[in-house]
Amino acid sequence: MDLKEFTDKVFIGSVDIMKSDDWKWPALWDTERKIKFLTDSLNYAKENEFWEQAAIIRDVTTKEKEAGTISGSIEE
Repeated sequence: MDLKEFTDKVFIGSVDIMKSDDWKWPALWDTERKIKFLTDSLNYAKENEFWEQAAIIRDVTTKEKEAGTISGSIEE
């Protein structure tokens, strides 16, 4: 398995777990770090055509905004 294939598998698995209600942000992450993570992840998903993961990231973003844990918008 090459590095790209490995990275993609880790990325997909990491984003897929975000669908779970048990998933939580790392305790020390502030709003800025969360938005950067969501932005970078969404960009990676779109660049690699991981549309299901892009949808998960958008769902998490919406859920976090509704909960008031993040504000602003992710850069697309």
